[in-house]
Parts: sequence; C-alpha cells; structure tokens
Amino acid sequence: MIVGHLARMIKLNPLCGIIALTLCLAGCSASGARFQDTPFATQPIADDKSRIIFYRESDADFRSVTLGIDDSIMGTLAHKGFIVVETSPGDHRISAWVRGMSIGKFVMSMTVVGGETYYIRASYRAERMLYPLMGPIGVALVFADIKGEFQLEPVTAAVALQALKELKLSE
Repeated sequence: MIVGHLARMIKLNPLCGIIALTLCLAGCSASGARFQDTPFATQPIADDKSRIIFYRESDADFRSVTLGIDDSIMGTLAHKGFIVVETSPGDHRISAWVRGMSIGKFVMSMTVVGGETYYIRASYRAERMLYPLMGPIGVALVFADIKGEFQLEPVTAAVALQALKELKLSE
C-alpha cells in the first residue's frame, strides 16, 4: 500500500512540477495590450521627439530588464514584452540591468533624430549561460563581468515589427 502510494507520488510530482513551472513562467511574461492594439503601431511621432521601442522575445532568463536613458529609469521590460519611450533628439546613453543586482549593466550610446522611431531588442547575453559550466573560474567570471545579464541591440523596423506581432506591453 505504501509502496503504491509512493509510486503514484513519484509519477505525479514531475507533472505537478511542470504545471507549477509553467504557471510561474507565464506570470513573468508581459500582460498588457498587444503591440498592434496600441497607438504606437500606427501613430507617427512628433518632429520634436524621438521614439524608442524596446522589446524582448523569449530567452533563457525570465527576470525583467530595467531600462534607462541618460541615467533615468524608463521602465521595466518583461519577458515577451515591449515598452515605448519618447525622448528628445540627440545623443543618449542607454542602459539595461537587472534591478537589485549590484553588478553588471549593459551600456550603449545612440544618437536619435526627431520624428524617427528606433527599435532596440533586449536579450539575455549567451555567454552568461556558459559561466556555470566553468566551475570556480565561471563563478569568478560572473562577478568580473561588468556588462550585466542582458544586451541591447538596435534592429531594423522590419525585424522588430515582425517580432512585435507576438509581444505585449510590459506593465
């Protein structure tokens, strides 16, 4: 009787684990309106402003990415989400990091022109997945790596708009 009960628990636990993990990960994804249902998909930007659309597809890290422009926090980008920032034209310092993490921030410079929309893809830095496989050296590299867990990459409108079809506004 006890052996049968244990056998059923062992068979159910992996299933329960998968269900719990799925629900947990679904809760980490963006939950707002789809991109095509927002005004950003159709309304042009004013000539005295620049629009930057940050987006993030599915990747290996489910934590949210905090985004900043010129050392001001612009928002938090959830897994499978996007956020839109309107800023003044000119040179800007754009950064991405995991809030609460004292080490690592990805930083890039970008010049934006008034009346234009720019697209930036945020993604998990693939080399960060290799560190755990390197044992003690990998642990040291995690703390020595000052670029953070995420990277930012400007992409063309065609590439971004294809991805944005599947994404929701990060709230």
